[in-house]
Amino acid sequence: MGMQIMKKYQLELFCFEVGSCDNHVWVDLGAVSLPAALLEKMSDLGIIEIKGKQMRADHICRAYKAVRLHRALGVNLNGTAIILDLLDRMEELHEELLEALQQQRR
Repeated sequence: MGMQIMKKYQLELFCFEVGSCDNHVWVDLGAVSLPAALLEKMSDLGIIEIKGKQMRADHICRAYKAVRLHRALGVNLNGTAIILDLLDRMEELHEELLEALQQQRR
């Protein structure tokens, strides 16, 4: 048996305009009825993203989900960060599985 040669590929992505890569909707922290200190702690743990006095609108549900985990199960914020990341990953895998099943049926 001969030696197999493996090819190496590299993908590079570039963003030339600042605005084109950051197309999230941002809302004022005051518009979210959670304490700013709690939101900042969540940001420090990577649960949500905050820039200045605003947070990503698509992270509002994530922040409330973290609060529910804390209140209902007594999970601390570090634990909620891990749980939310695992739930996100499970959702991604579920979507990939559904897509693979749809492609298989074609």
